[in-house]
Amino acid sequence: MEDHPLLDIVTKWPGRRPTQAAFEALGFSLHRARQDELIQFCGTECSDLLYRYWDEVALETMQSLGQGNPDGRTFVIMPKNRSALLDELFAARDFVEPPFVAPPLVRCVFEHLRKVYGDQEFRENRVAHLDRLQRAEAERLRIDPGGGLRMKKDVIPFLEEFCGVLGFEGRSRNRWQKKVGGCLVFEIGVWLGGNAFRMWSPLKFRIVHVREPKYAFETEGGAVLGRLIPGADLYGRWGSDLEYVLGIRALIELFNVVAGTFEDALASGS
Repeated sequence: MEDHPLLDIVTKWPGRRPTQAAFEALGFSLHRARQDELIQFCGTECSDLLYRYWDEVALETMQSLGQGNPDGRTFVIMPKNRSALLDELFAARDFVEPPFVAPPLVRCVFEHLRKVYGDQEFRENRVAHLDRLQRAEAERLRIDPGGGLRMKKDVIPFLEEFCGVLGFEGRSRNRWQKKVGGCLVFEIGVWLGGNAFRMWSPLKFRIVHVREPKYAFETEGGAVLGRLIPGADLYGRWGSDLEYVLGIRALIELFNVVAGTFEDALASGS
């Protein structure tokens, strides 16, 4: 494995549970609905396995800088602490079937995924339930899309507000940065190119070490953050301006929570 300072520091991340607790303390809960749904579907007797599975996927995701597929056991960057639990689940998995090439390693999570894809009534009821939860959370957090977003650049005032209050400083028209622990830079950006009228552009997230700024944890949208906190990717599903503004605020707040966990870990020397 190549020697990069960022790969050493990401091993200090304290993991999913303290990160999720800090995120939930801010009032966000949509991700919890996904977790509770899976626990109910799988049965409470499987909850310990699910928690361990989510913990290990999160650690491998962080240590591979988001460049891997823990369920498929394939990585562009190999995590320094590869999960023995996930290796065991992968070796025992006997339920791979098309079109699911690398399904979740826990059988009941795969069965839930298959039901979502194959049962239209189940899928539609689930979507309606999530829509209600999104609207309720947006109201509770007083999310206001103002006059709406008609062009891609209309997101900029929201990003300036959400990033600014968390201490991210503007570096250009579409990038905000925050230095953590004297050695890490957390960056939030949005692509403004292409079709100017494509309103809901996904956010970009980067973590770099100051000594090697081109070597990064880098991702777009909510998919990878949804492996750090299962269900957080729901904030990347948008059907309205209200859901989009809620989503970008939630993902920005989550990214800042991750930054805070590193700041605490580096300060304590752990």
